[in-house]
Amino acid sequence: MKQILLIFAIATLISCQEKRDSYLIKGTVTGIPDSTIIDLYVQYDNMGQRINSDTIINGYFEFTDTLDSRPSKMNLRMRDWNNYFGSCDLWVDHELIEITGSGKYLSAWVASGDNAELKALNRLHSQTRELSVITDSLYMLRMKNRKDKELSKSIRKSVDSIGQISRKIQFGLIEENPNSQSALEMLYNIAKFDTTISKKRIKTVYDNLDTIYQNTLYGEGILTIIEDKPIPNIGDKMVDFIAYDTEGEKHRLSEFEGKYILLDFWALACGPCIKAIPETRELYSNNKEILTVVGINMVTNEDSWRETSKKDSITWINLSDGKGTFAGISADYGINGFPTYILIDPQGVIIEKWMGYWPNVFKQKLENHIEGLNI
Repeated sequence: MKQILLIFAIATLISCQEKRDSYLIKGTVTGIPDSTIIDLYVQYDNMGQRINSDTIINGYFEFTDTLDSRPSKMNLRMRDWNNYFGSCDLWVDHELIEITGSGKYLSAWVASGDNAELKALNRLHSQTRELSVITDSLYMLRMKNRKDKELSKSIRKSVDSIGQISRKIQFGLIEENPNSQSALEMLYNIAKFDTTISKKRIKTVYDNLDTIYQNTLYGEGILTIIEDKPIPNIGDKMVDFIAYDTEGEKHRLSEFEGKYILLDFWALACGPCIKAIPETRELYSNNKEILTVVGINMVTNEDSWRETSKKDSITWINLSDGKGTFAGISADYGINGFPTYILIDPQGVIIEKWMGYWPNVFKQKLENHIEGLNI
């Protein structure tokens, strides 16, 4: 009898340990054909990474694993973007999360669980979920008619209008309950993208945040946006900064003065940024005597940045200040998309600036400024 009790106690202990150390996401959805693939992404501040996939059978899917941090921001997306759109956002802790929903717009799906962040997220989405579904449907319509420029323009205007309505509703909810990570992230996006809500009102909400939220990258980003510092343009002196390479060595931008400097603001999940790497490598290799290329990493997951830098053989100066797109270097230079390139002359003056990569872009953009450039 004692042996049976001991076995039962051990089994119970293992079961409890599993519950403490892992999460379980169970989805029960309707209107989804069998064999449809669904992906689970984890969010690292401004970067998402796919961590798991499942195949929906009889409307059911499941994910389980451990967590690097608690709680973790995640979202569900379909692999088939021609027939599904949007994401189901959720916060995950060591618990059971249940997903319910129907149809092809994932913003209509609902995640239920006991963790406080998920409950806060659901409060913020509760009054705008229908607007999100309309936005998903418009985006899908645009994807299916990508060649129709007039339709795309009309859809973009509609999406912007719906976004303004959603943000006003959500801002009112944030004013009432500002202290959650979900509210903080939403407040940051409102500060960054919505010009109809005054910075004074945003500052009031920021001042009411607990210091644990103020002292985050999102909090620093909100404060940076509110401060509205001038952005250097062509003809202005470069803004000096301190950043670190993949080995942790400290560098200042000013240490590269005396040559031309090409700042390359890039991100891991940016397709054009990755496509630009071979041409950037050749540019740097062929022109070291007159040009220094300085890559600026725009994601906060620095382990991924180091891994990608090694895998893709980034040979030029490769730096990060750890602040991603929220504050620091990206805010100083007003970076809104990737890749963004800024050319600085040997005296430290900005002489060219553009966003985007296409084949031979460096020849087009740099030859008129740098004599003897080898491309």
